[in-house]
Amino acid sequence: MASRKLKVGIVGLGGVGAVHLEAYRDNPRIEVVAAAELDEKRLATLASAHRFKPYGDFRRMLAEETLDLVCVATTVATHEEVTIACAKAGRHVLCEKPIAGSIDAAKRMIAACAEAKVKLFYCATYRFLPAVAKARALIQAGAVGRVLLMREQEVGGAGPENRHIMGFAHYPKGTPGGSGFGLVDHGIHLIDLFGWLSGSEVETVFGRGNISGDAASVEYLLMNFRNGALGHLLYEDGTFPTGLPGEGLFSWGSAWTLSGAYVPPGAWQAAPGSIHVHGDKGALRIFHYANQLFLTDKDGTRQVALEGRHAPGHFTAQMEACAATLLNGAATATSAEEGLAALEVLMAAYRSFEERRVVAL
Repeated sequence: MASRKLKVGIVGLGGVGAVHLEAYRDNPRIEVVAAAELDEKRLATLASAHRFKPYGDFRRMLAEETLDLVCVATTVATHEEVTIACAKAGRHVLCEKPIAGSIDAAKRMIAACAEAKVKLFYCATYRFLPAVAKARALIQAGAVGRVLLMREQEVGGAGPENRHIMGFAHYPKGTPGGSGFGLVDHGIHLIDLFGWLSGSEVETVFGRGNISGDAASVEYLLMNFRNGALGHLLYEDGTFPTGLPGEGLFSWGSAWTLSGAYVPPGAWQAAPGSIHVHGDKGALRIFHYANQLFLTDKDGTRQVALEGRHAPGHFTAQMEACAATLLNGAATATSAEEGLAALEVLMAAYRSFEERRVVAL
């Protein structure tokens, strides 16, 4: 049983779906046997390159294929429909982030999978990036002492007319949404990650997020954790960067810029994304996509050696965790309940701005 490959189907072969597909290529634990995509040209091209059975209708794929798990990589607006259909077909699901467009939708997805006795995994891929996983191990080993502050910001761009706004297909008009590196589409990763790194739950939040179709502005989120740590996110892609020459890094993993451009492994990044973790005994600078990690304490600053697959290999690592659960009975990979918890924090930020107050969870 342990040597059998996990038979996977993918629904949605847009940007992130294509990355999933590429990451699973030639993996001894995973076999993509089918995929569904509405864009006929894209579907035909990818099916030829990756040798899977193509479907224009995901429901037909569910009816005709024997699948262990379906990766839902469609737009957020369709996550509920696709996931519930997979559950009714008896298929386990790995759902991309955010898990849903609303808390109620996420709860319906979880309930449908529980009723059908299938697992619903949440695609918290940042947890599987080598620099992030190593940072968590260092934190748990006491390398930074008590965590005081975790922060990330993505600020820059080429002016307001060049914002990388996600369309209504992703986030329906009037719902939480915005740019690809905004609070909903990107920050949801960090909401999940900060709790995972600190080993604590969010207690209160204050923030502001963009609404799909409305004029975009600066987005931010302050999270107070039960262990006393503070999490801070800051996003704005409608301005200009303040980085100086020489402050960049070579990105040893795949990455994406504020404009949505893809950066291949080995390329120079003038402003690589990074996560800062500050403790009372040390601090970490985590270049999650560039696949580099630095520790600073009383002995100075040093680079930490990393093992594992850089991006997009973190997609492979997450799917392998799902395979270990389904084929070998290993501890469950990231659960839907964790995706729901991140979504609840996100939605509380919107409520806090609307009501002009700190919101408790």
